[in-house]
Amino acid sequence: MLKTWKMTRPAMAASLVVLVSCITDLAAKAGEPASATAPAAASPGAAAIEKAAKGNKYLFIFFYAGQDAHTGTMNGVFQTAMAKMADRADSTAIYVADPAEKPIVDKFGVRGAPMPLVLAIAPTGAATRAFPKQFDEAQLQQAFVSPCTARCMRVIQDRHTILLCVQSDKTLLNQEAMQGVEAFKADPQYARGTEIVVLNPADNVEQPFLKALQVDPQTPAAVTLLVPPPGAPVARFVGAVTKGQIETAVKQAASSCGPNCSCHH
Repeated sequence: MLKTWKMTRPAMAASLVVLVSCITDLAAKAGEPASATAPAAASPGAAAIEKAAKGNKYLFIFFYAGQDAHTGTMNGVFQTAMAKMADRADSTAIYVADPAEKPIVDKFGVRGAPMPLVLAIAPTGAATRAFPKQFDEAQLQQAFVSPCTARCMRVIQDRHTILLCVQSDKTLLNQEAMQGVEAFKADPQYARGTEIVVLNPADNVEQPFLKALQVDPQTPAAVTLLVPPPGAPVARFVGAVTKGQIETAVKQAASSCGPNCSCHH
């Protein structure tokens, strides 16, 4: 059954906060494109990102533009916080004018953003939070998100659409829902721009994510959400779903968001 996703503005905002990082906003202010998948040549920053991902850790990057007193103070806060989070995160510092780090600076669109700036990157490669100019240890701790949230953020930052399948061994009609999802993904028209993500509603770590998505963790049947960029769900299917129903929802979303729509690629 298809239900058009009608959320209040506060609920919509909450969902966007969960799914989409503020990197896009920072990039817009800086006049640079933000891309989670832009190619980055080998550099200390790129190596740090790769190392953290392989270790299933976050990477916190301290971007700075100079050696002024405020930058020094914030670097002290950063170093203290990182020492306390060493079991969960690596850290590195990048001077934004360093030619060797230009691919990383451009990749995350931070050139021209308020400095210093701390960017948190999940093991998935998703930028989960950015902290410009002024921050404290408690704020940096807020950069950690659930595994499914991080995966969804990466998909959205790649400008792809998510088919988020909320199901477990206790939900009904799992196979009937997945058949439609996989059929849609198999269509060459949609294959490159669609990612299937499975979310277990019984996973305690994912409860805040489910709440933001307005999905009952006790749902008796499988729930499938259609989530195009920029990250707000536009349709919900309860139980069985067909490729045709998903395709109809995609077209409805595209027709409602204007000529420059990025709901699906």
